[in-house]
Amino acid sequence: MEDTMTSRERIKTILTGGVPDRVGMHESPWGETLDLWRKQGLPEGQSVDDYFGMDIAKFGGFDLSFRFPTETIEDTAEYRVFVDGNGVTRKDLKRKSGSTPHWIDHKIKGPKEWNEHKDRLIPAPERVAADIKEKAEAARKTGRFVCLGHADPYERAWPIFGQSGIWMLMMDEPEFVGEVMMTLADLTVGLYQVLDDQGIDYDGVFMPADLGYRNATLFSPKLYEQLVFPAHKKLVDYQKGHGRNFICHSCGKIDVLIPKFIEAGFDAIQPLEAKCGQDVRELKKLYDGQITFFGNIDIRKLSGTKKDVEEEVISKVECAKKGGGYIFHSDHSVPPTVSWENYCYAVELVKKHGRGG
Repeated sequence: MEDTMTSRERIKTILTGGVPDRVGMHESPWGETLDLWRKQGLPEGQSVDDYFGMDIAKFGGFDLSFRFPTETIEDTAEYRVFVDGNGVTRKDLKRKSGSTPHWIDHKIKGPKEWNEHKDRLIPAPERVAADIKEKAEAARKTGRFVCLGHADPYERAWPIFGQSGIWMLMMDEPEFVGEVMMTLADLTVGLYQVLDDQGIDYDGVFMPADLGYRNATLFSPKLYEQLVFPAHKKLVDYQKGHGRNFICHSCGKIDVLIPKFIEAGFDAIQPLEAKCGQDVRELKKLYDGQITFFGNIDIRKLSGTKKDVEEEVISKVECAKKGGGYIFHSDHSVPPTVSWENYCYAVELVKKHGRGG
């Protein structure tokens, strides 16, 4: 059966509570996975988005840092040690799919240093990439639903202080952390305004905000409500006021936060890691019609047999598509354990079983 909607129409329909011609699709393969897939059948020079007809295009280019001078301390074939724009001394491994940096030292450790330097965190056109309009226009030409991508205030704050540092501050100085989150939200909203002043055209925001790990949220739902939720709502309110949608990406086990995500105004939550015990079939029963579920296709199943792929994709897609409100994606990103043949089969099943609602 042929598609009857454009990608842009399809995602907009899903995010606004309608029933599309088929479920939406998007994916995030690792660099190593793309190398493997090209050997196994992905045509050279063709993207995964184009080959499968994925529905979302992303662009970005915000500098949300303190804009301190950067400095390279050591640069080898395997890693780079440097001071970044937040004054953080870090060691980054040089891998195609990236890795978690090793945080060595932090210029901003608490309220004293923050207050000395927070005046640097003001919106300015130079914080927006010079080619951002070109990127947005290129994304629009694909016919897909176009998302601006940027990290959320928590995702910007914790590297400034360090992961354990921000958690200690949440407990010891919660009022200060709330101020940090809102300052970073104000900076982001100011850059939204810069884009609007430049006439940049996009449909919504895709915002990474990693708030969970395998077993639970990184901090309590109460702390999320008190310290992070107001900043999230401020970002969403601006974009909703300009007719755009808002997608939140959060790794880990975050199902307990979904009611607050709905209250904040997020239209979708992604990627719903199955390996953390989250299941879209159960979430759909609890929150049907209140938020779009985006992902949850277990990579462990996609890495298995064709029968594993069938059971995972058909059971979840046929349930999640009912009444709309679902976009297909892996439950995080696609490692090279997933063969080209298996992934092609998964998409074939999505296009067959994801029609109607």
